Amino acid sequence: MIHELRDLEAAYHVHYWGSIPEHYTHALHKHSFFEICYVTRGDGFYLDNGIRYPLYPGDMFLSKPGVWHCIEGGSSGIGLVYLAFELTEELSVSDIVSRYRRLLITERVYVPSETPSTAASLWQTLIDGEFNGLGNQQLLQHIALSLILSLFQLFLNEDNPQRKTSMPSESVILYQAKLYITDNLSIRIKFQDLAKHLHISERQLSRLFKEELGESFSEFYLKAKIHAANSRLETTGFSLKQIAESTGFYSIHHFTKAYKQATGYTPGQWRKIKQSEERLEH
Repeated sequence: MIHELRDLEAAYHVHYWGSIPEHYTHALHKHSFFEICYVTRGDGFYLDNGIRYPLYPGDMFLSKPGVWHCIEGGSSGIGLVYLAFELTEELSVSDIVSRYRRLLITERVYVPSETPSTAASLWQTLIDGEFNGLGNQQLLQHIALSLILSLFQLFLNEDNPQRKTSMPSESVILYQAKLYITDNLSIRIKFQDLAKHLHISERQLSRLFKEELGESFSEFYLKAKIHAANSRLETTGFSLKQIAESTGFYSIHHFTKAYKQATGYTPGQWRKIKQSEERLEH
């Protein structure tokens, strides 16, 4: 199994990849990384951000980070091959980083089989090589890298000469900042570390939060922690200590004080209120 892909221009972390001969359905969910799927057999639907796309052999679809989605197979199931990955930006050149960030906001998440593409043959070559015991790992990695590059072309529509390419908008950078924060609440994120992760200055990042969200990084960060804590208080049996640790608070005292300032209730009070509401509903 390949977990890291790297050449002179880019480095990727591969979370998982493989195939499913008969997929039927699963619950709505989201990832913090990209997942690309190719339909090998059967039919079904792909639900992405409320839009339902029909699926047939040869179709491809892209699940973006933070987007709710699910795959529904038909009566005989649907065959899929898939690849989940994210770019290691600090080990990649600026052009690849730019294209990757544009992929975060592309509106094209579904490509029907009649669209000309080299990605389909690369899929099959990669899967055949891995599961038939092809020993040349260097060749497999080269094929996998070529597949990811072909996905940029396919879903960014770069093969269309009439389409003008552009650098990622500031909204894309802010989207990445928000995603990084919500995915890493437990590690107490520092503003300077976030700016470094995004390859921009602290001044530029501060301006993005103020101009596009109307609030500071600290204000957004606290709201994200309170929102996550709310969800855990209402839907889990985690202790207050566990919730405080998982949402980046220093201690139960710090968590309780910040939570009450933001909501008017202590965490324990809010949990009791929600539990009482649930009992009344049932």
